[in-house]
Amino acid sequence: MLSENQFDRIAKLASLLCNAPIAIIGLVDGDRLWFKSAIGTVLNEMPRGISFCEHTMQGEHTFEVYDAQADERFKDHPSVVGHPHVRFYAGAPLIDENGVKLGALCVLDPTPRSLSESQKEGLETLAQEIITHIVLEKKSKELEANTHRYEELLNISAVSPEIHCILDYSGNVLFINDAVTNILEYTVEEAIGLNIWNFFHRDDVDRVVGTIEDGLRKRIKEFAIDFRVVSKTGVIRWLGWSMIAKNGRWYAYGRDISDNKKVEHELRKLSFVASKVNNAVVINDANNHVTWVNEAFEKITGFNLDDLKGKRLGDLIAGPKTDMELLARARELTRQNQSFTVDMLAYRKDKQPIWLSIYNTVVFNESGKVEIEVEIIIDITEKKQAEREMVEAREQALQLSEAKEMFLSVMSHEIRTPLNAVIGMTHLLMENDPKPSQLEDLNILKFSGENLLNIINDILDFTKMETGNLQLESLPFSMKDLTTDIITSLYVNATKKGNVLELLGDDQIPSSLLGDKTRLYQILMNLLGNAIKFTDQGKITLQLKLVAASETQATIYFEITDTGIGIPEDKLSYVFETFTQAKTDISRKYGGTGLGLAITRKLLELYNSEIEVKSKEGEGTSFSFTLAFDKAPIVFPSMKPSAQPVNFSGKKILIVDDNEINLLIAKRILMKFGPEMDFALNGEEAIGMVQKQTYDLIFMDIKMPGMDGFETTRGIRALDGDYFKSVPIIALTASTLHNEYIKFKASGMNGHILKPFKPEEIRDILSAYL
Repeated sequence: MLSENQFDRIAKLASLLCNAPIAIIGLVDGDRLWFKSAIGTVLNEMPRGISFCEHTMQGEHTFEVYDAQADERFKDHPSVVGHPHVRFYAGAPLIDENGVKLGALCVLDPTPRSLSESQKEGLETLAQEIITHIVLEKKSKELEANTHRYEELLNISAVSPEIHCILDYSGNVLFINDAVTNILEYTVEEAIGLNIWNFFHRDDVDRVVGTIEDGLRKRIKEFAIDFRVVSKTGVIRWLGWSMIAKNGRWYAYGRDISDNKKVEHELRKLSFVASKVNNAVVINDANNHVTWVNEAFEKITGFNLDDLKGKRLGDLIAGPKTDMELLARARELTRQNQSFTVDMLAYRKDKQPIWLSIYNTVVFNESGKVEIEVEIIIDITEKKQAEREMVEAREQALQLSEAKEMFLSVMSHEIRTPLNAVIGMTHLLMENDPKPSQLEDLNILKFSGENLLNIINDILDFTKMETGNLQLESLPFSMKDLTTDIITSLYVNATKKGNVLELLGDDQIPSSLLGDKTRLYQILMNLLGNAIKFTDQGKITLQLKLVAASETQATIYFEITDTGIGIPEDKLSYVFETFTQAKTDISRKYGGTGLGLAITRKLLELYNSEIEVKSKEGEGTSFSFTLAFDKAPIVFPSMKPSAQPVNFSGKKILIVDDNEINLLIAKRILMKFGPEMDFALNGEEAIGMVQKQTYDLIFMDIKMPGMDGFETTRGIRALDGDYFKSVPIIALTASTLHNEYIKFKASGMNGHILKPFKPEEIRDILSAYL
């Protein structure tokens, strides 16, 4: 490498040759000119644009300035007007072998003058000498780098467990690394000069020679060949060779694959068994590259061993809709040497999609390292198709259920609306001092209307349970009060048929429990109602027993017994089926839908309980079940609604309903309580009226043409002013769908009352809000 002193000597020689006090070797670097060597000045660089050298590099020969002060280009140059007050300049460009101008060799003098031709020639000669030194310096550095890189490669090959060698075209070893000792048992010195064919197993020579000669004829220069070698002591090993022919040499490296070949040999023994199974079998090496597949794999995927060998299975069977994240997770488990099972959408060789279930098992060798990966692949396309069909069927069933629920909701509304008129008018007529002869007819009418209402309620309750829309509440209640109220309400009906109705309680039952009081009431009313219906001149008993208790729970046994007509033994298994009666004449003789017991059983299923029945025809029936309740943290006293007369005169109510009969019934019922009333037949009219009048309460029908009750309520709540946000709005509805209860609250309604409504229900609403 050229030292800085050598450049200084060249600059000194230029100063002496030209008899100039200042000499500079300047090299350009971006926008600056930096001084590789400088004689007679302390400057080490200057901007390239203002330098004398920039003009020098524009030509091929010496550039000379006789008097810089008289030259328009340089008279204002800092080095001319200031130190060192340059008057004379001469410079030869530095041009490399590629014609690139690197800078200039220049001399400067504070005295105007010029160079002789011999001085110019000498300056240019020195410039060429500088280029020679620069090129030598560059090549020296490159040589040093290449030498270092070559040494590193030698060091790598020296410690590599694989054989690295260079052969001449005849196969004679020109270079070989230390791995030859471990694999072939020759020292490096012994192996140099030997012919590579001397190491070959004789049974592989013809195959390898044929492969290489055929490749060379086809101008193939790179080869990957497996063949056996024989060591110095006769040990046979399989080596996997990579060979490249270049510049009359073979550059090759070989790695010991004896273990892999042993595994392949063992796998071939197993291949016969694997080829007979219908499932695909893929075997990979420790690097997750396929080494073998059975015939079933080709039948399932269309890929054969030639397509897959040495490649990763996932790379070939993945496609546009394959879950690549799933594939990545599987590969991560493989890297962690963990077995896995995965179902994935793959693609056949013909690009057809196919679902595969892949069972991957990692096999370890004696030293605990992964040897192979017995992947078993099952075509589950038909299974996935069946699953899709099941999902579609489930969705269709859900849509059908929703349609069924909506149909029943609509039918419920359409039936309840006229039924509201029937029951409502019956109540009004019975309270209007009817004649004794009319009272009997009105009682029949009232019974028929309420019976029809019960049938509708049964159907709707059953439908809600079928569609999963019925959910149990958990509120405090008194078991004693509930059962006492039930027995009291059924007492009249029981005694009309000459029956004795009895309640046998248990004082150990906690006074306050958490549960769905309404649904328990419905269960007991269904069972006791049936017992009364099918018993004459007999006895009906409701018995309760505490069978288990803890600090937080109480488990209660319920039994309803009667001495009625009983159920034939062969019909006991049918009584809980829908629309089923024990005998064909039951419905005609006693009435009912055949849904009561079906609803009861489904309600008990919500409690995670089962109902049991025992009966003997002509002697009576017993129904029993057990329910677990959480204990309420405090005792809630029983609150009875006040039966005292109420008067709401001075209050103003708006009733919104498109059915004039409903308006008439509501008006007649409300008149007894004294409020002033206005009526609207649709939502638009109602919004207009609430903006003109102030109302204390609004009854809002839900089903109306045009703007329904929900939209009307939202419209009222959206008006500016506290009154519109706070005026109580009570829904009048004939629907009992669970989602409509949610819509009541969401639209801004304060509550609801179910059609057909009873006078006492209207009174309770008025009492609560007025």
